[in-house]
Amino acid sequence: MDKTPLFRLKSYILPYILLAMSIMLSSSTSAQKDTNRVNQLNDLCFENLYSNIGLAKSQAFEALQLAQEIKFKKGEAGANNRIGVVYDVEGAFDSALFYYKKSLAINRALKNKKGEGSTLCNIGLTLVNMGDYNNALNSFHEAIKPLESIQHNHYLGNCYNNIGLVYIDLRHHTKAKFNFFKALDYYKKAERDYEQASVMCNLAMIMSQEFKYDSSLLINENAIAIFEKEEDYYNLGKCYNNIGNDFQLLKQYDRAITYYLKAMEYQRKSGSYNSYGETLIYIAETYDRIGNKKESEKYVAEAFEISNKIRSPKIISNIYYHYAVVKMRFGDYKTAAIYLRKVKNIRDSIFREETSKLIASTEAKFGVERKASENKQLAQKNKIQDLQIKNAATELKLRNQLSLGVIILAILFIGGGFLYFKRRQFLEALEARNKIKDAEHLQRIAISHDLHDNVGAQLSYIVSNLDVIQTIVPDNNRLRSVAEMSKQAILTLRETVWALNNETVTTEAFADKFKQYALKMLDFNSDIKCEFSEDIQHSKVLNPLQALNLFRICQEAFSNAIKHSGASQLHIKFYNDDTSIFNFRINDNGHGFNTEDGKNKGHYGLLNMESRAAEVGAVYQLQSSVGEGTTVSVHLKTT
Repeated sequence: MDKTPLFRLKSYILPYILLAMSIMLSSSTSAQKDTNRVNQLNDLCFENLYSNIGLAKSQAFEALQLAQEIKFKKGEAGANNRIGVVYDVEGAFDSALFYYKKSLAINRALKNKKGEGSTLCNIGLTLVNMGDYNNALNSFHEAIKPLESIQHNHYLGNCYNNIGLVYIDLRHHTKAKFNFFKALDYYKKAERDYEQASVMCNLAMIMSQEFKYDSSLLINENAIAIFEKEEDYYNLGKCYNNIGNDFQLLKQYDRAITYYLKAMEYQRKSGSYNSYGETLIYIAETYDRIGNKKESEKYVAEAFEISNKIRSPKIISNIYYHYAVVKMRFGDYKTAAIYLRKVKNIRDSIFREETSKLIASTEAKFGVERKASENKQLAQKNKIQDLQIKNAATELKLRNQLSLGVIILAILFIGGGFLYFKRRQFLEALEARNKIKDAEHLQRIAISHDLHDNVGAQLSYIVSNLDVIQTIVPDNNRLRSVAEMSKQAILTLRETVWALNNETVTTEAFADKFKQYALKMLDFNSDIKCEFSEDIQHSKVLNPLQALNLFRICQEAFSNAIKHSGASQLHIKFYNDDTSIFNFRINDNGHGFNTEDGKNKGHYGLLNMESRAAEVGAVYQLQSSVGEGTTVSVHLKTT
């Protein structure tokens, strides 16, 4: 029986159909294998990031190349992100930002919220390492938005942990701790024990700066146990460095050196030149403190050799300064002068950048406020015009009515004119006040510029030269005293510039700023212990006049305590409640004095404090008696 043509056709093409299906299935299986390989390489890169940086970089670039070949965009975004992290750890920040931005563009095109948030968070961390705190904070907060939309607790924890690191560098401990605890909450929800250890390590740095060394040591040791298990060399180096700093502050120099050397061992493994160079200088400073100049010079030389691989301006300037000091010891004053100038240029550039950011921020703020004021005035003007139109319409409607209606209309018209006149007077007075406010603001900016650019520059020049002379004549007490007074003058000047540049100052910012000032002053009085406490129940705002006068009162009280009281311990407290804006109290355990004798003998510092308090409407109190210490307090009540 003959087969039909259709049957013969099916028999002919069936083998080719089966062959095509086999090829497609094979191709699909191969593509899936390649996709899995890209994901595997990205995961391996992250696992090796802090233990074998060279291998991690090789795996990331292999993942990128393969992802581009098979057009796997999500894998390409992940590989670019991993390469950015590798360069960040190595300190090549520009390269890191280049690959992060490529990853960010791909993730946004794919609408990958997780990848977008992760990359923005990494960009922020690199900007922190570069010292660009303003843009870093913007990047972190931008990262939070997509991550909150998908409730990704792990990466949200990363964002808040990094924001806390910014505030540590800015010495805002209250804000730093707030963000670290938020990070801990997110990490607990995500069950990320390793990341919780990283946050605790950061909290340990705050404990150390608050003189809680036992707590700092305990937290670092617990974190070390977790990082050793994970073979995280980068964070191990960070923890051992923190412990070394604690022992140096406790003046246990041998133990400090032991932990610094351990930190260097892990920093070499992680390939972090920034951390390695910073630790070399810590060791050099420690040997210098115990009088071992030879060992100190050896570590300074090693730090100088790798300075071209370091990207942190702060660390580079520190290395150059110690290198110049060593050169002066050997009589090479020409080389020393070259590097001291480099130190000054680096530090001045950092200070100018921070100042310009503050001014730009203030100007932007006032630009927004002025625009809001203009909009408000325009709305009021439109309201008055509407009222006039309404009155005119009423007048037309009531033209032929009885005299009573005419009288009522006249009254309404006169009343509207009176309101218009009063409103116009109000707007003119408001505009005049705004002009005065703007003029006062510009005057404060001009004064702060003159102080910084003229007086500040001259004081910096004096201090730099006194430091150089001290290395040549180290035992001259008069010279040391002049140098310390000059540095104190620079601190006082900077606080004045800070107060002038801020239109408003919160109570928390005031407390943080004064603690920074006090800690720097205590560097010159290491035999005095100082304890700080805060109980600020409400965030309230001080105007520039209040902030400057209250800061001067606190400075004078603190200066009297460390210079004249003979005290070994101080306690400083900042607090407020529903009835007060700002309260400050300082106690010392010094020899005290008769307050009436102090007034009779013409102690102008005490009179100035009382006068400044009265100028801003605050209450100043002084309590002291011979042999029982002194308490100074100032209270600014809610009006």
